[in-house]
Amino acid sequence: MKKEIKYIFFLVLILGTIYFLKPTILKVIGWSYKDIYNANITVEEIENMQKSLNIHYLKYEWSEELEVDNEPTKLVYHHTAIKNISPEDINKLHKNKGWKGIGYHYYIRKDGTIYKGREDDAEGSHVKGYNKESIGICVEGNFEEEYLSDEQIESLKKLSLYICLKYNIKDILPHKELGKTLCPGKNFPLEEIKNDVIKEIKKIN
Repeated sequence: MKKEIKYIFFLVLILGTIYFLKPTILKVIGWSYKDIYNANITVEEIENMQKSLNIHYLKYEWSEELEVDNEPTKLVYHHTAIKNISPEDINKLHKNKGWKGIGYHYYIRKDGTIYKGREDDAEGSHVKGYNKESIGICVEGNFEEEYLSDEQIESLKKLSLYICLKYNIKDILPHKELGKTLCPGKNFPLEEIKNDVIKEIKKIN
């Protein structure tokens, strides 16, 4: 009888541990956030989310045709490290570096306005070694010295949620975790944004 009680105790302990560590375990084996938290959402709902973001689309002139081979599993955050710079200016700046044009997929200005860069399925030019498996979002400002505006934080959270639900995103990362850089700066509130996005994903079922 004592042995049976002991086995039951250990079984409950093991099952309880698995339950609480489930998100971590599934993330380690490569599951996306929406799969880990069983976020069931329709294509129509995702399209409505996109419309609510009021994304501004610009006509860029690319120096070369973009490669359409991006299969995003990572969401990567950047800052411009330059103040008061438009998406058109970024496009010119990146061309001067020898790139095909603006390297990010999205750009968020100080007032929270979201601009489209490259199409989501286009290979980016924002994080070396991961451009064929990531979506790059750049936020205007130098967050080594300043802080995101409330409008930028709100737009970034909503945009990140949309991207995580549309694609099989399993990691939300700052640029500096994937390369030798300070980007997006020491004042970038990564954990706040990431936690709030995951909290919203958990609500969807």
